[in-house]
Amino acid sequence: MLSTRRLRRLRFTPFAIAAALCCAGSALGAQGAVSIQGFGYPGGELSTRALGMGGSIADFDANSPINPAALLVGTRATVYLQYDPEFRWVTGSGLNTSTITARFPLFVVSGKVGSNARVSLSYSSFLDRTWTNTYQDTQTVGGLRIPSNVTALSDGGIADIRGAVSWTFSPKLTIGAGLHVFPGENRVVFGRAFPNDTTSFGAFSQTNTFNFSGSAVSFGVIATPLTHLNIAASARLGFSMHVHQGDSTTLGDAKIPNRVSLSAAYDGIGGTILSARYGNEQWSSMRGLGSPGLSIFDANEFSAGLETAGPKLNSIPMAVRLGFRDRTLPFGFGTQQVRETEVNAGLGVPLSQGRAALDLTLAHALRSAGNSGYSETGWIFSLGIAIKPY
Repeated sequence: MLSTRRLRRLRFTPFAIAAALCCAGSALGAQGAVSIQGFGYPGGELSTRALGMGGSIADFDANSPINPAALLVGTRATVYLQYDPEFRWVTGSGLNTSTITARFPLFVVSGKVGSNARVSLSYSSFLDRTWTNTYQDTQTVGGLRIPSNVTALSDGGIADIRGAVSWTFSPKLTIGAGLHVFPGENRVVFGRAFPNDTTSFGAFSQTNTFNFSGSAVSFGVIATPLTHLNIAASARLGFSMHVHQGDSTTLGDAKIPNRVSLSAAYDGIGGTILSARYGNEQWSSMRGLGSPGLSIFDANEFSAGLETAGPKLNSIPMAVRLGFRDRTLPFGFGTQQVRETEVNAGLGVPLSQGRAALDLTLAHALRSAGNSGYSETGWIFSLGIAIKPY
């Protein structure tokens, strides 16, 4: 038991103790995940349909806010929303942890204007940095070793809000343009509690809130140079990006990453689409937002997939999808770049005689960080609902 003199000495410095203990916790690998490092995990802004094909159809998909030219003239209006829970397991160096993250990564409203134009407003997750980690630790305070429970959590991320328009010149050529803003908030909490000595120390916590802002423009084209062969290209040009602590203090300035992608889709097999996509994103332009030691890399992505007609539901065929995606992630685990490989399968179910559609996708992701000895397995279940009011 603590003596009265020692107890008084400790009580005179509660803020110093809290700061020291919280900082000690922050030095640990608090995220407990290979994929959620730096400013977060980039889901890729893919709709459930695009995810089911590994992302290979993203430049042709109206509900993936990648290529503004993909807003092909069709139904007069569409409302789309998506839910993507992920289950993760991390192993390495005796560590074996599991986490669950629930994401609502995409919401899209689009409509037809005149006979050749279509407009869209979308909200998507650009970087997700939501995680919670709790562990037990022992600290030495005033010469005594005191057990404690440490909780580290992060809530929030950066969003991509896009307004886009497309224009169809002919059945073989459509172009599009988009304007993006990137708001974001990330609340980081480190806390420590002393379950066996609440009278002397109580619980200490440190909370920091970071706000992000940025902007960009995007352009895209879809063309059909040969019968049954479709080509799509898109690019995003990033402007300035800032991070603030709270509402005022500027911590860093950088740029939204530039992105380019090129895709091809072949529909010459009855009821089947074969697609492939390559993309590059210059994430290193965000380096100015973090500390000099931030491990950040430009990222490449390759994906391939197919969609084919399956069993009929109320005389309308369902869509069966398979996909593969191989990419590098922007934020390293230590100094090692993280590689992610996905194998995906999905199903598209028509509802209400085609006035609504339910998309389901199951994605299995393997993530590794060089020779760090850590690996991560993720299972993502994606559910997307599209409603066509008229």
